[in-house]
Amino acid sequence: MKPFRKALVTGASSGLGRAICRELAARGVEVVACARRGDKLEDLVRELEAAGARASSLRLDVTSHEAVRGAIASASAEGPLDLVVAGAGVAEHSIEAPDRAARTRQLLEVNLLGAVTTIEAGIEAMAGAGGTVGVLSSLAGTRGLPGAAAYCASKAAIIAYIEARQIELSGHPVRLVDVQPGFVRTPMTAPNEFPMPLLMEVDVAARRTVDGLEAGRAVVSYPRRLAWPLRVVARSAPRGLWRRLLARRKDRPGRR
Repeated sequence: MKPFRKALVTGASSGLGRAICRELAARGVEVVACARRGDKLEDLVRELEAAGARASSLRLDVTSHEAVRGAIASASAEGPLDLVVAGAGVAEHSIEAPDRAARTRQLLEVNLLGAVTTIEAGIEAMAGAGGTVGVLSSLAGTRGLPGAAAYCASKAAIIAYIEARQIELSGHPVRLVDVQPGFVRTPMTAPNEFPMPLLMEVDVAARRTVDGLEAGRAVVSYPRRLAWPLRVVARSAPRGLWRRLLARRKDRPGRR
């Protein structure tokens, strides 16, 4: 595939979304960084422009269907996009809600419905000239993990959605790419008190993400030493065995 020219990235104020913006800018891509926190976006744009990149920002809440459509339309009007990255996401510990059900609903509105809205708006905007929509799902969508029930559910759901849409988009000029990271060192994972095997630095994860998007692969998963065992072993493990294995690890004191 040809290198990207202009990309819009949601969830760009921190973590992997921010690192993806930096990686794209370093490769000469014009970046439109989107997130709710305007101050963080302004800092990022100044950083990218100081390094000689073309960058701009849009404040955006991905839970607003009309706002997402408007942001992508606005960015496209100032020069066509050929990449949209749905990178906005939250974890249970980052949401304050009175009860678990309310917290789960808020998380799904961002991780699932916000991603779906971004996917469909991106496909619509790039349908004429073609392009790529990349979605940050997660290897956490493979099986349920204690302490991350809502997060795993949201990622499992978006993975299934992407898989179905990839089939539906066969022959369509817009390519849909499912990016499935493992554990990445970001503010989102910092509070985790459970083991995080093969924890990856965020700049390495961003580089692998953009490499996969440029290659146009249907699924980009990393690190391989974690992705393959999860696919082969975790998916096939009976539910009772999986429950016993995770309960045993959860009970070990001092693990991270």
